[in-house]
Amino acid sequence: MRTAFVNSFLQLAECGHNIHLLTADLGFKYFDPIRDKYPERFTNVGVAEANMIGIAAGMAMRGIRVFCYSIAPFVIFRTLDQIRADLCHMQLPVILVAAGGGLHYAREGMTHHAIEDIAIARALPGLTVLAPGDPLECEVLMKAAINLEGPCYLRLGGNNNPVVYGNSQRPKFGEISCLQSDGNVAIIANGEMLLRAKKAMELLKNEGIICRLYSIHTLKPIDHLTIEQIARECGCIVTVEEHNVINGIGTAITEILFLCGYRGKFQKFGIPDEYAKELGDKEWLRDHYGLGHERIAFEIKKLLDEQ
Repeated sequence: MRTAFVNSFLQLAECGHNIHLLTADLGFKYFDPIRDKYPERFTNVGVAEANMIGIAAGMAMRGIRVFCYSIAPFVIFRTLDQIRADLCHMQLPVILVAAGGGLHYAREGMTHHAIEDIAIARALPGLTVLAPGDPLECEVLMKAAINLEGPCYLRLGGNNNPVVYGNSQRPKFGEISCLQSDGNVAIIANGEMLLRAKKAMELLKNEGIICRLYSIHTLKPIDHLTIEQIARECGCIVTVEEHNVINGIGTAITEILFLCGYRGKFQKFGIPDEYAKELGDKEWLRDHYGLGHERIAFEIKKLLDEQ
């Protein structure tokens, strides 16, 4: 998705948008095309994330749409006070680009993991929260983000992510995307978990269990209407996210299901309320926490078998 981000930035610059990219000493391999073609639109502020937010706020007050890039824990945890006071309170249109959300930087340990960022971002007044699950979603959400009146948190995964959408499907900002519409079981996922949810759906299909698949790429504002429709039409709903199970998107959906009187089965798949005690690569660590597609499929079958 990082390549999709760079390509989208270049397209926006070519279309005449007054945009600028700030980076806190990260992403150079990916950003070489921007730096080479539009050097006046690229600034490395050094390892100074809090200062980066202040610089972005000042530029935004001059009419520039600024993207602030760093890895997820650095762009939101280290800078939280500046985001609250400089961006959210002032409602300045700055896009915070968080690379490697969730457990992407698995081997680097908990300081580089971002398992609480969505909970924090969704709680900040006026902050739009986006989590694309494939390059197409990244492109669409990037174009939407530069037209927002206030700040935005754009949570990216890694790179070389495959396109999950079918040829005739296209995401829309603010709306949950339905990628598979048949079945009484709804799987709702975001970010890199969207691909794992799709693989789990395919495994279940081979066993005669037909599931719907939804991508919830816009996390705030959340699409109440589609969630209410899912609640009316499905007897089993599961959410899959690379985030703490507390106050992630599963929790947000639970609140809506409660308000609309949902009485079916529900389960959240995510990271337990702990920091990683064991380290490995990102695929191993995700599997360790039950976020592999085979484990997700197994747990859905077990949920369906419960009386």
